[in-house]
This record gives sequence, C-alpha cells and structure tokens, in this order.
Amino acid sequence: MFSTRFCWRCFRLMLSLMLVTIIVPAQAPPRIQFFMPGGGLPSRELRFELTRDNGRVEILFTDTKGMFQLTGGLTAEGDYTIRIEGDGRTFDTTISRFRIVRSISYIPVFLRPLKSEIPAREIVDAADAKAPDEARAAYTAGMQAISEGQAETAISELSRAVRLYPQYLRALNDLGVLYLKLNRLDEAAATFSRAIAVNKRFYYPRLNYGIVLNRQGKFTDAIAVLEPLHREAPTLAGLRAAYADALGGSGKPAEAKKLLAAALSDPGLSDQAKSELHFKVGVILNREEQFAEAATELEQAVQLDPSAANAHLQLGGAYLQLKKMPEAERELLKAYELGGSSVGAAQLLLGQLYFMQQKYQQSQLAFEQYLKDVPAAPNAAQIREVIEKIKAALKPR
Repeated sequence: MFSTRFCWRCFRLMLSLMLVTIIVPAQAPPRIQFFMPGGGLPSRELRFELTRDNGRVEILFTDTKGMFQLTGGLTAEGDYTIRIEGDGRTFDTTISRFRIVRSISYIPVFLRPLKSEIPAREIVDAADAKAPDEARAAYTAGMQAISEGQAETAISELSRAVRLYPQYLRALNDLGVLYLKLNRLDEAAATFSRAIAVNKRFYYPRLNYGIVLNRQGKFTDAIAVLEPLHREAPTLAGLRAAYADALGGSGKPAEAKKLLAAALSDPGLSDQAKSELHFKVGVILNREEQFAEAATELEQAVQLDPSAANAHLQLGGAYLQLKKMPEAERELLKAYELGGSSVGAAQLLLGQLYFMQQKYQQSQLAFEQYLKDVPAAPNAAQIREVIEKIKAALKPR
C-alpha cells in the first residue's frame, strides 16, 4: 500500500500552481521577414523562390506582411538562397543567401530599391540615408553574420555601424533584436532606447522595447511604452499581442483577452500568428482556472500550428485539471516530443498524471526526467522528496 502521510493534497496544489505559471516563450521555427526598400513591411503577399544547397527549388508565398515561417524540412541546417522577382513598381529583383543553424530564428531580407526610381520616403530612410559607406558596409557584414549564425561577429559589426553613425536606425533596431534573441535583455533595452531617442516615429524599436520589458517582468513599464504606441499604430504587426502580455502580466486579464480577440479578427493573419494568439488566450484562462475554456482555445492553437510545443503543454495541463487523462497524456507526450527539455514541465505534469492513475513507476521516471531537464527548478527539493517516497513505497518488502 502506498503511504499517504506525505501531503499529496499540498503536492497536487503545488503542481496546479505550476501549471498556471508555466509560460515558456514559444520555440517557434525560424522565420523570414521581408522589408520594403524604405524599411517598412509589405502590404501584400510576396512570391519567392527558395533554393536549398542540394539544388531543390520551391515556390513559396509570404503572409500579407511579408513574413514566412520555416517549418518541416525547411528547418534543416544548411545553405539556402532566396530569389524574389521585382514588381517593377516598388522594388527590384532581390537575391539573398543565408545559412540555417540551431541559433537562427530570424532572417531579415531587405528588398532592393528600383534603380530608376527614388525609394519610398519611409521614416527609417530619413536617418539612414546619411549613413556613411563604412557604416553601411558594417551593417551589411553584421546582417550576413546573423544569417550564418555568427552572433558575436554580428554584434561586433552592427555595433561598429552604430559607432560610425549613431543615428543608424536600422542598425540600432537589428542590434537590439539580436540581443533580444540571445536573451541579453539589458543590452537589448539600452539599444532600443537609443533608437527611440533618434526617432520615436520609427515604431519597431518601441514595440521591441515593450517586448523586452515584458520578458523582464516589468509589465507596468511595458504598458507605459505600448499603450501610446497602440494609440498611434494599432495595426502594427505583433503590437496587440505584446500589449496583451503586458496587461495580463499586470493583473488585467479581461483587457488582455479583449485585445487578443481584436487581434484575432485581423485579416490576413498566418496560421502561426493565429495559433500564438489562441495560445496566449489559453494561458490567461488557465491562470484564471477556467480550464474548459482554456482547452477550447488551446485546441485551436495546436490545430493551427501542430508544432507549437508550449500549446500542447498548456493543453495537456488543462486536460489534466479536467480529469481527461488520456487526452492529457497524449498532449503532454506530444509537447515533450516537440520541445524536449525546453518544455521539461511536461514531465512534471506527466509525473502527476501517472501518480493519480497509480502508475507509480512511470510517475517516478517522469519526475526524474523533469529534474534532469530543469535542474534549477524552484520545486526541485519537493520533487526529490516525492521521488524518495515513491521509491520507498515500491521497494520490495
């Protein structure tokens, strides 16, 4: 008979609290973002050719904002070439080469301006047009280093571009984005702040600064940045999701859900973008212990993007709370299959699930795997105690 003197009620409560606080940044596949010659986003789908290093050519289309998510076989490490035909009106034929490695998650492609026409007078050009040739060369070298997965070289070159021309908006923003991707949040915040000081009307550094503040848990500060930006540019891609994160983190879930619902109504959203929005709503609902409603949102998230490990994790947690054991096990196993140690909390919840089903050996293995994946977990001591209790109970007498 398994001893119940350990406080399993407290343990289950602790696991439930873990569920509603598990918000791991989505491990999204790499994405390509096309930029118009003036630095803005396209206003329509773009057709382009993607050639792999084995010679295979695919014809692909971006979403209406010039973004394309690399999924499936397109995430394999190697060299790729993009070719996009000029439209004769706003940009010239552009060829860009990049390399996919594990650290690459963002590939910017800047469309060439028409040789016979002056590029559109975008805000970013107002400052960047005066950048000296040496600064432009450093910026180009930095972006090439990003595409090759050479983060430190990229930082060095982009920093040099900014030293040579401190008003270089594009270089400042892209350097900040690189720091953000590397989780060097203080440096990212300082870099975006410099870009904002150059020109507040270049909206992307303000959005990115708000994202950094969210990542730092400074939700009130993030609202102070994103709320006025939302008034000025409410349809800016990614803004409403970031603003909703800030509102949710500052204890305003109703406002956050309203904002996410509005974002979901935007035309032209990619499936991946819709999935992320449903995921964010599901996370809020899990926090509020509205598990049935959370499951509905998260089911839509995984249907739209089956590779979203964290959506499977949250959905499995919601099913667990609803006592839908087979469904919970399925989603948690899928989450771990997709995300591995990056979603180690799946093993924590699997341990709870198996314990509730009196599958104690499987429960022990899941908890042990959780500690391997998340060795610095704040609940590590409690989980070790649980494991020892299971071992003692299973020991032959």
